[in-house]
Amino acid sequence: MRTSHGSLRSRLTGKRVVQAAVLGLLAGGTVGLTATAPAAASGTSTTVFNCYTQWWNTAWAQKCSSPGAKYSGAYYSGVACSYQTDKSMRKVRSAGSTTTYSGTDCTYSASNGWISYDYN
Repeated sequence: MRTSHGSLRSRLTGKRVVQAAVLGLLAGGTVGLTATAPAAASGTSTTVFNCYTQWWNTAWAQKCSSPGAKYSGAYYSGVACSYQTDKSMRKVRSAGSTTTYSGTDCTYSASNGWISYDYN
C-alpha cells in the first residue's frame, strides 16, 4: 500500500510537533526544579569556652573543639530557621567534653547559629 507524500509529510510534521512539545515540557520542568532548589549554606558561630554551633543546609550541631569544654555547666545553642520557629537546645557539659550534639533539623534552611554558657 502506498501513501501519498502529503499524508506522510503531515504525519511527520505532527510527530515533530509532539516531540517539540515534550522537549519543551521537560526543559520547563528542569528549569522549575533548578529555580526552586534550596541553596547550600553553612557556617560556624562564635566560640564560647571552646564550644560553638555549626550549621549546614538544614542541620546543625553543638560542638566543642579540643581540649573540650573549658568549664562544666549548661551550654545553650541554636539556629534561625527559615519560615518556621527557630531551634535551640541546652546541653550540660563537664569540663573537657568534646561530644557533638545534633540539633533538630530545620525544614527549609538553617542560619545564624549562636551559643551561650551558664554555669548554673
